[in-house]
Amino acid sequence: MRLAVLILSLILAAGIARGEDKPAPGGEYGLVHWQEFSDATFQQAAREKKYVLLHMAAVWCHWCHVMEQTTYSDPKVLALIEQKFIPVRVDQDARPDLSYRYERWGWPATIMLDQDGNEIFRRQGYQPPKLFAKLLQAVIDDPSPLPDANWQPVPDPNMPRLTDGRKAALDKIFLEAYDKAFGGFGDAQRYLQIENVEYASTRLSDGSQWHDIVQRTLAGARQLIDPVWGGMYQYSEAPDWTKPHYEKLLNVQLAAARLFSQAYVQLHDPADLKAAKAIGDYLLNHMRGSQGAFYASQDADVSQAVHGKDFYALDDAARRKTQQPRIDTNLYARENGWAISALAAYYDVSNDTASLDAAVAAAKWIEANRKTPGGGFAHGNTAETDAYLADNIAMAEAFLALYRSTGDRTWLDKATQTARYIVAHFADAKGGFVAQQPRADARGMLAKPVKQIEENTGTVRLLNLLATYTGDTGLRDAARQGMAYLAAFAAEDFLLPGVLTADRELGSDPVHITIVGRKDDAGAAQLYAAARAYPTRYLRIEWWDRREGKLPNNEIEYPEFDQPAAFACAQNFCSLPVFDAAGIAAQVDAVAKR
Repeated sequence: MRLAVLILSLILAAGIARGEDKPAPGGEYGLVHWQEFSDATFQQAAREKKYVLLHMAAVWCHWCHVMEQTTYSDPKVLALIEQKFIPVRVDQDARPDLSYRYERWGWPATIMLDQDGNEIFRRQGYQPPKLFAKLLQAVIDDPSPLPDANWQPVPDPNMPRLTDGRKAALDKIFLEAYDKAFGGFGDAQRYLQIENVEYASTRLSDGSQWHDIVQRTLAGARQLIDPVWGGMYQYSEAPDWTKPHYEKLLNVQLAAARLFSQAYVQLHDPADLKAAKAIGDYLLNHMRGSQGAFYASQDADVSQAVHGKDFYALDDAARRKTQQPRIDTNLYARENGWAISALAAYYDVSNDTASLDAAVAAAKWIEANRKTPGGGFAHGNTAETDAYLADNIAMAEAFLALYRSTGDRTWLDKATQTARYIVAHFADAKGGFVAQQPRADARGMLAKPVKQIEENTGTVRLLNLLATYTGDTGLRDAARQGMAYLAAFAAEDFLLPGVLTADRELGSDPVHITIVGRKDDAGAAQLYAAARAYPTRYLRIEWWDRREGKLPNNEIEYPEFDQPAAFACAQNFCSLPVFDAAGIAAQVDAVAKR
């Protein structure tokens, strides 16, 4: 029967190509009577001797809408669901614990589970009605569980970091995956992958090939920016970046804002600053709610009849005269953390105060409306059960970004508190960090925690950098524990630029820039503005106003002058004082090379 299911899946493309499936008059999510996903779902399945049909979808997902209007409105499919399944629809943006478990399947993702929570079936993408009816029947005929697909490495305490040989192997994989013709990575679709470009940017001094990766990829990605409203589309279906998929997601805006802002300072191309501004404008003008917080995403299409290709070809006036692609107005901590960090990154190179003001306002709203009793951040409310690693990483990074942008120690304190919450609630004794500890009522596969590799990479980098700011050895130890998990994961031949970056950062402390001067002194403010624009995220930057007392990690005694001064330190060496903002970058470069 498993072979039959596989064969049925292989005919998917042929069914679509023949145009066999016509939309039925379904509701917003089809004609299925969807239920909430909870333990009660499995209890009902046990009572009624049924299986659980989990439909993972997204507000912005085109093929999710198509499947709901065709497959989930088809009479035969509906009859089979009614006969033997408890149907559950989950918005993947609302449930990161489920989203990360099935993200590699793409959206829509279809999972069928038995009453004990064991997976019977899983499939990615749109499933047409005729095929899906056969797949439902195949599961009814043979509900035997699938093998566990949640592979996890076992960290070796004797190998807490990447070996030189493993770094060389991962570099080779990275360079072979790069498309020298169009920029970007992979064989078909083109995403602006933040970890890939960020890693290449750390290697610019190692040769022209690294410059080419950054420049060519960003040049291609600029084609995904909406020329009218700004904001970046999720990806291109064509490798030359010319066939956008028009949904706009907050994580994509973060990647674009960070990378274009940093590239502008590194490579001095005005097109990069223009691109970063286009991201900031979109966030401020289209994605900000009346409360000051930011919405989650914008759909690709207006409707089944009006696709993004047609809508986004219109000018501003024409767009405003017609119905617009739906915006998901949920206010999630994770997405707001991404928006805050994006706006702070743009502010650091542009001095656009509207961006900083909006970032601060969003941070304050999330603190007031998404903080849990335990001191972390929940996704869409304030309950500890709704707290995920993703939201807490995003908010800790956002607070640290605001500290960099302002020099205000309040933000560093908030970042540190959130990082300690991460260590207390998401660290796994077996290594790494889990997306969320399994819920008390979880069963089967759902009782096994998920570890998402990009989240683990981000956590290690965050904890390590905060340890240098604070001197907190607990954060440093947690970062090293997380790196041991990443090193074990990297024993397999995957494309893992984020792991390479994390390993590089754990190998040495960041350059430390300190501005010594009063915060109401215009000269000190100019020095700080130049320092915060230095093009790397792995930077410890502080503004020391002696009236505020010692710095949090007071390792260095700085001399007093009758004017503000900047110092750059690294590896037990500090520069001479710099009094001119224009000289900071060169002095930091010189220290970094040592």
